[in-house]
Amino acid sequence: MLTEEEKTKKREVYHNRMKKQNKIAWLVLGTFFFLIFFGRALWGPIGVNIQYSEGERKVQIVKIASRGLIWKTWEVQGIMAPGHGIATTYVWNFSIDNMAPNREELLQKINSAYANGKTVNIIYEQKAGSVPWRSKTTYLVKDVTVIE
Repeated sequence: MLTEEEKTKKREVYHNRMKKQNKIAWLVLGTFFFLIFFGRALWGPIGVNIQYSEGERKVQIVKIASRGLIWKTWEVQGIMAPGHGIATTYVWNFSIDNMAPNREELLQKINSAYANGKTVNIIYEQKAGSVPWRSKTTYLVKDVTVIE
């Protein structure tokens, strides 16, 4: 049988162990919620510098918009050109990079194709993330060629 002093000592050890486990649990839970709420904001500046893919797409422009409350970015929607086994339409959202040196030229070509209902060949680069002052989407236009 344990004496009162031994019981008290065991209780103290148990309570100290529980306090330590509670601190660890709160730390893990807090980190989890922090990453859920702020993960996107933290990933954007990192991911915008990582190239995920690059390629070409043929689209017909259906919408051009300058969007944003603080930073205005040019967002474009295009319908994938039918053909080559594509039976359904696919709307593709992409952006004109605000940091692109040929931004005005790209915008002029896309506006011209939109006004004339032309199909365009878009050469793009997909980034792993995005930041609001550059673009809304991760697809950034590098070059535009109007298909006659």
